[in-house]
Amino acid sequence: MWGIFRTFSQDGEPVHKTNSSKAIQSDIKTVKTNLEKLRGYHDLAKDAFDRAYSRDVEGAQADAIKLYRMGLSIVHEGLSLQVHSSGLGAGYSNVAKWRDDMTTWQEHVLSRLRDLESGGASTSSRRPPQRIVTSKRISAPATRAVRAVPAQPAPAGSQQDGRSGTGLGSKEEARLREVIEGEVLDTRPSVRWKDVAGLSAAKQALQEMVILPAQRADLFQGLRAPARGLLLYGPPGNGKTLLAKALASEAEATFFNISASTLTSKWHGEAEKLVRMLFKVAAEMQPSIIFIDEIDSILSERSAGEHEASRRLKTQFLIEFDGVANGSERIVVIGATNRPQELDDAVRRRLVKRIYIPMPDADARRELLKHLLRGQPVRLSRADMERVVNSTAKYSASDLAALCREAAIIPIRELGKAVSTVSADQVRAVELRDFGEALQSIRPSVNQEQLHRFDQWTQEYGTHS
Repeated sequence: MWGIFRTFSQDGEPVHKTNSSKAIQSDIKTVKTNLEKLRGYHDLAKDAFDRAYSRDVEGAQADAIKLYRMGLSIVHEGLSLQVHSSGLGAGYSNVAKWRDDMTTWQEHVLSRLRDLESGGASTSSRRPPQRIVTSKRISAPATRAVRAVPAQPAPAGSQQDGRSGTGLGSKEEARLREVIEGEVLDTRPSVRWKDVAGLSAAKQALQEMVILPAQRADLFQGLRAPARGLLLYGPPGNGKTLLAKALASEAEATFFNISASTLTSKWHGEAEKLVRMLFKVAAEMQPSIIFIDEIDSILSERSAGEHEASRRLKTQFLIEFDGVANGSERIVVIGATNRPQELDDAVRRRLVKRIYIPMPDADARRELLKHLLRGQPVRLSRADMERVVNSTAKYSASDLAALCREAAIIPIRELGKAVSTVSADQVRAVELRDFGEALQSIRPSVNQEQLHRFDQWTQEYGTHS
């Protein structure tokens, strides 16, 4: 594939030789250079479209048009590169994804430009273009300050409402979309994997379901396609929500932080529409993570006496989840709960990975204590630390945090009225006796009966972390 050249032997016969290893290395270097160029064009175009969207929202449409056109020029340059990545290793496996991204961006931006240049950007009832970059969607600007439900719902039966959303009235669709987009995390939390002590099985599951498929889409196909549903369960205060925050920080994905208040409404039929809109917007902004804290408050077991609206919401959620599980969308649903036994059977089946987040063991408690006391003046020997670790065997992670706060305040409390005049470096360090005193007032929040119920449920349905 690298070509040949012709030389002659001493008797005049032609001899064919392959290119030297130096020439082959040069060709590989050229291909890798083009790959890096393509990656650069991809990132530059994304940045241009991000800035264009910002100017678009601010109403500076002339600037937005210039930036959109600049992004389109970058996309054109990127797509014109002839790049082959076969045989060059894992670092160059995303060529097809970069090209697909830029092609999709080109289509959506051209559509938005037509609206802007025709003067109908603010009044067009056309479905807004899909989101194309990691934090924003190319669409008509909208005011996001108001999330209140309007005084009167849309008349029942006045619009045919389907998954595609084309049957919703434009004003109603915009309002529902605004509610859902209001739950997207715009800034990443400052929590990293290293901030979560222990929980290796949960971290591995999140890596396999979200992080690795985004990095190596070519490997996670067919039977290796990641699961779409994950349940994190266990006693309160042990890191389920913290894991979700760490995932939001580490993953290159849109993160929807959903609670019961997001998907419930006093208006008849609106909860189902919100569920449909959630999955629709998640598909537009994919790869997406839908995190539902306290999932049992929304998707508890269905019963004969429950309210009709609650049953309809659960049914709609299950229908939408089936569409994700059987489709090609890169959407992962993660639920967290302290009451897994109250989840509906159908919900439990769809959350195929169910990982128990237990009380911290001795190693995890030691790591947590060191993390919590970091930056504080502390006078604890290794033996003192072990005594604290052994004394907190029944404490959750949040209990340990409360214990450390109580121990740290005791030296301040001892100062009495002098606290207003003493300098910070004159406050004594935290000692073992402070933890002894704090243990008298901060007690464990989880009892053995609760832990026994979690162990039973894990034996039937779950996996230990």
